[in-house]
Amino acid sequence: MTILAVGPRKLPAGNTVEVWFDAGSGTTGQRVKVPVKRLALSDQDRGEGATALYEYESRDRLT
Repeated sequence: MTILAVGPRKLPAGNTVEVWFDAGSGTTGQRVKVPVKRLALSDQDRGEGATALYEYESRDRLT
């Protein structure tokens, strides 16, 4: 399953990064540490600002 997440435009060199997931209509989202390898820059990202829109794969991607 792919979930949209907001995180820093420049991902850290480490294994994890803190991103923000939207919790849906009428509720607040939450910050979660996720593996960097499960994030891919979303086609919907505008390429500007300090944060970026990512697609988070909730399962390991097949290589």
